Amino acid sequence: MFIQISLIAIAALLTVTVAVLIYRAARCDAGWRAWICYQVAMIYNFVLPRCTSTNECTFPEYGPAIIVANHTSPADPVLLWMRHFSQFKKPRLRVIGYMMAKEYYTRGGLLTWICKAMECIPVERNGQDMAPIKEALRRLQAGHLLGLFPEGGINIESPNEQLRAGGVGVAWLALRSKAPVIPVFISDAPRSESMVRVFFQRTQSRLTYGHPVDLSPWQKDKPSHTDLIEATDKIMQSIASLGGLQITPSLTRATRQAKAGPEQD
Repeated sequence: MFIQISLIAIAALLTVTVAVLIYRAARCDAGWRAWICYQVAMIYNFVLPRCTSTNECTFPEYGPAIIVANHTSPADPVLLWMRHFSQFKKPRLRVIGYMMAKEYYTRGGLLTWICKAMECIPVERNGQDMAPIKEALRRLQAGHLLGLFPEGGINIESPNEQLRAGGVGVAWLALRSKAPVIPVFISDAPRSESMVRVFFQRTQSRLTYGHPVDLSPWQKDKPSHTDLIEATDKIMQSIASLGGLQITPSLTRATRQAKAGPEQD
């Protein structure tokens, strides 16, 4: 009899737990898929990278924002999402739609499902397609959060000393949308040559949040290419300063691209 009562109690508890999870997922403003992704990300963070923050998150509770960060690990997008809403007056999950390489977005299976759930924007590496930039602008104008890694790819050359040169697309989006740009520095993110093994490394990752970058000196109806380069360097410096790093001037990247064509990150 005792065993039967215990089994009934366990079954009832599981039923209530499942019902609560379904209810919470259904009521999530970001959608049930994003809710599931976040719960998995929280478990992942607790077990492996154990990501913490050195100060309070500065992401806005409402309205658009461009979240920019250094890029040293494939896990960076997951780390940036950790408890970003903890300081909101009305805590709620906000999706950060990242711009990402198209070959990962279209790989299929679970990865593609996650990318779509997280509202990622696929981008061709050759940089010739303007459609993703226009889609990102539409997202910002609609009040969403956009995630960008301005270095364009994972920094394996000097992750602890110097940021790679930033792409001017981030400045164009910021000036055109007038959305605030929020810098974040990610310290001690898991690193590996394997895109799979990197997610199973134990680390003590940390996030340092900055305040919105002042881009008013370059806020014009038609900013020149020089304006975009200077604004990009301002954004990159805001990230680097949070981690005590140096930047690589965007002019270096622009000159290299002019001579050799689009850069392949």
